[in-house]
Amino acid sequence: MERHNPGRRRTADHLYASALSLARTGEAFDRLRGLQGVEGEALLLVLEASKADGRSGVTESEPITPGRLGRELRLPSASVTAVVDRLERGGHLRRVRDTGDRRKVLLLPTEEAERAHTTYWGGLDERIVEVMERFSPEELSIVDRFLRGATAVTEGYRAEREEHP
Repeated sequence: MERHNPGRRRTADHLYASALSLARTGEAFDRLRGLQGVEGEALLLVLEASKADGRSGVTESEPITPGRLGRELRLPSASVTAVVDRLERGGHLRRVRDTGDRRKVLLLPTEEAERAHTTYWGGLDERIVEVMERFSPEELSIVDRFLRGATAVTEGYRAEREEHP
């Protein structure tokens, strides 16, 4: 079987188009909320970590710390502090002390940030579910397996490129 047959190329093109569309949708959210640069990604990581529902791209499912945020964003601590300061001033997140370890600071989204995120992205979630309803559970299982594989390959590729540009 040919590795890059037209059907596979078309599927890859659709995957890239979907990723680009999601990125542009996220950029539109950021503009609407007054977020710049890495602030949108930082806020998304804070929001996803606070959900702890297993959907997050964050590697741990508990409120995120500034240190973990820096690792996820691949930023030095001074840059993370500046991003967190801007997000806090903008009313997007708040710093709270961990009740189990008062030395530890947790970053939590504000209710307004959660509401804005749910309002903006909720409509897309509903539309994606509508598309998914056109597929059988078996077909969705195959799509899920493909997307998990594509995500893993993409993350690995990114890590390689960062290590060896």
